[in-house]
Amino acid sequence: MTTPLIKETFEKAEGVFQLMPVFVPRLFGEAGRRLRLHPDDYYAMGMNRGSLKERWFSSVINCNNGPHTEPDEGLSYVLPLDRNEDEKFTLRDAIAELGAVAIGDEFLEKYGTWPMYSKFFDYKGPLFHHLHLDSESAAKVDRIGKPEGYYFPPQLNNYMGDFPHTYFGFDPDTTKEAVKERLSQYEVTDNKITELSRAYRIELGTGWYTPPGVV
Repeated sequence: MTTPLIKETFEKAEGVFQLMPVFVPRLFGEAGRRLRLHPDDYYAMGMNRGSLKERWFSSVINCNNGPHTEPDEGLSYVLPLDRNEDEKFTLRDAIAELGAVAIGDEFLEKYGTWPMYSKFFDYKGPLFHHLHLDSESAAKVDRIGKPEGYYFPPQLNNYMGDFPHTYFGFDPDTTKEAVKERLSQYEVTDNKITELSRAYRIELGTGWYTPPGVV
């Protein structure tokens, strides 16, 4: 990959990069098999990596995915105009080279790079109860808060999976002591922490916005 190739691709394509597909395996959960992959390809990265459950878009970050994570796992690659995959380059390198020309002054000054990416989530069941650090907490480890927006398109969800619900927060009468007690059992047994929460049914054609710091 060379700097001239990045600039040439950007200019000739009038600022529109063609990104190659990025699939990410996960050890937890079961695949919903709605990513339209060949049935034999869900374990393409090996049984020790888990099945492919996510497809990432416009990503400039590495996937934090355990000890067997590949060095470029999660990164989006740009396909040159001649479609020669041997000369592909990462979107992260392209943003680093082009700077504000590609993402604008505001994003570059505030984040230093492209600050977001999108995913297709393809899990058979609901994700585990979790949260992402708010901005103040994330700053302590040199990160930024991670808000999440979800949309459930009818066109891609002909199959709703098992238990099509998402848990949010805790019941109003839940105490901090009750939450701490469940968390203390995390490495011992199923702590059944969702018994303290509420499940909301997924409605196709709608979505949710979850600010950082929200369980």
